[in-house]
Amino acid sequence: MKEPTMGIQGARRGDGVITRWVGFQVEGQSYALDILRVQEVLAAAEIEPVPGTPPAVMGVINLRGRIVTVIDLRRCLGFGGAAPDRPCCVIVAEIEGEPMGLRVDGVAEICSVAAAAIKTAPPTRGRTADPLVRGVVSRGAGGMLTLLDADSLGAVAAAPA
Repeated sequence: MKEPTMGIQGARRGDGVITRWVGFQVEGQSYALDILRVQEVLAAAEIEPVPGTPPAVMGVINLRGRIVTVIDLRRCLGFGGAAPDRPCCVIVAEIEGEPMGLRVDGVAEICSVAAAAIKTAPPTRGRTADPLVRGVVSRGAGGMLTLLDADSLGAVAAAPA
């Protein structure tokens, strides 16, 4: 399977560094995390709720004897929480030095992105750019891919309501 390459059409030697990203969907939008931060993808996981946690924390999973916190990426991105019966998968990624599960609607692809193709996210509604967003990449007719900052996810998930 050939992986999609974005932002390197006509790229020449010396055009810049190529990075790889794990692409996924949340609320029909395309997002990605640096592949070096992703440990594994779980097609299904039994998430055990934990009382008293921040709203973005769905609970924990037992991953081969290790307890891993799972956050609802939909809430971190400002969407409503996911219905418990909605199909999903969990991306286990290193966030702030620890494994953390990210509940997403589905994992789509592994993609390569030229560093020069990554643009700064524009500010919205007079506010500064979202700290969760490392940048955006145009996918031509395929829309946009939003690259997320893994360490910022931990801080957002820990925030109280």
